[in-house]
Amino acid sequence: MSKEMTSKQENRVMPSGLPFIAAGAVWFILALILPVYKLYALIITAAAAAAAFVLLTLKRRKQIAELPPAPPVKVRADEMAKKIDQCRDALLSKQPQIKNEQVSQVAGSIAKTLDLIADELERDPKDRNKVRKLANHYTAMITELVDKYIKLEAQPAGGGNIDASMARIEEGLSGADKALKRILDDMFSDDAMEISADITVLEQLLKTEGSENKMDFSGLDKEQE
Repeated sequence: MSKEMTSKQENRVMPSGLPFIAAGAVWFILALILPVYKLYALIITAAAAAAAFVLLTLKRRKQIAELPPAPPVKVRADEMAKKIDQCRDALLSKQPQIKNEQVSQVAGSIAKTLDLIADELERDPKDRNKVRKLANHYTAMITELVDKYIKLEAQPAGGGNIDASMARIEEGLSGADKALKRILDDMFSDDAMEISADITVLEQLLKTEGSENKMDFSGLDKEQE
């Protein structure tokens, strides 16, 4: 099944909030027509709104059930993206607890990069092999390091072992931040190759011997800077 057909089928699923909106609309319309201050009218209005909600909810469930199953590759990529998002959320919740401003900024930077990695993975499931270890192992390690750092910071008095452990964690988080940025950059390598190929083809099409329509894209990057 083509991506276009799948997209059309997904578009046929009504929005999750539509049953609530429909129930509210039915209630509002009947409330204008019927004397809802009377018990029978109030019961009719409530029953009609509830019926609209139930019918649309059942219809939406049927639409979802009729959707084709997601490809295994997409399912696995989504599972990895979910793990990465969980690590991002954990870091963002723990960031205010970090007293060291520099370490707090590194944790925020890691969370931001994880968010971008998860988004790119959802966009292109083929990148799952590039982030498999990150999703399955390193995200948990990063979260654990931040937890340990917060506990060490909370100690009433620092000591040689505490200071040494905190320094090692700081170094580890800084290294993880840089490594994650390299992973994110690598995930866009295919796009960079496609862009380069498209520009090369475009240049060849526009280059005509002796023509004034020659175009040179070599300085495009410099202009953008």
